[in-house]
Amino acid sequence: MENEIGIKWFFWIGTVVMFFSVLITILTVVLYRNKILNLNKKEAENLLKSSLESEKQERKRIASDFHDSVSGDLNAVQNYLTILANQEKDSFNKSVFQEAETALSHIIENVQDISYNLMPPTLETLGLTSTLRTYFERVQKLNKVKINEKYQSECENISSFDAYEIYRIIQELVTNIIKHGKSQQINFTIYEQNKMYIFEISDSGIPFDFYKSVKEPYGMGLKNITSRIKFINAKLIQTPIEKGNKIQIFLKY
Repeated sequence: MENEIGIKWFFWIGTVVMFFSVLITILTVVLYRNKILNLNKKEAENLLKSSLESEKQERKRIASDFHDSVSGDLNAVQNYLTILANQEKDSFNKSVFQEAETALSHIIENVQDISYNLMPPTLETLGLTSTLRTYFERVQKLNKVKINEKYQSECENISSFDAYEIYRIIQELVTNIIKHGKSQQINFTIYEQNKMYIFEISDSGIPFDFYKSVKEPYGMGLKNITSRIKFINAKLIQTPIEKGNKIQIFLKY
């Protein structure tokens, strides 16, 4: 009888020990798996940060090369053509020089636009809102679109890093609206609410589903937006409206 009781106790103790052993093993595996996932997540975030920072520096370098080197050389050629046109007596040759000078003026303007789009020089010196005002002015000049702007906040608390990413996001959205949405009017507003900057863009163009379009193979521009949104811990919300599209970006400060 005592032997039977001893065997039962031994059985239950062994069962409990095995149960806790299995439980500890499972917990160890789960914790290890979570650690690996966190490491992979951190590695992906570092890779994204490195990629975005490299892009920023490369844009800055190319924009500087365009502005300081290419634009400077083109201006020198334009000045030389002006001198030749002023000295030329033959009317036909003079008109040729003048046409070449005009064509070169357009090229210089295009180079300056490319340089500005790559890296706006005012972003670090004058801030985000001033840069956006200049950007929208240039967009309206080069495209048949009306942009209604309303700045209820000057975004004083936004870091230069976040300002750059927000600028790129807005630039990509506006480009998408004009190119694919065929919109002739864009409304842009910045305001503050609950310690957040809210950037709101609406248009009267062709409606589209942002998050559905991101999954499409051709949606690289929108994929860049989602990467930037994630990196600065912002949130993008698309709200259905009667005509066109409405997108809001929420950034904490």
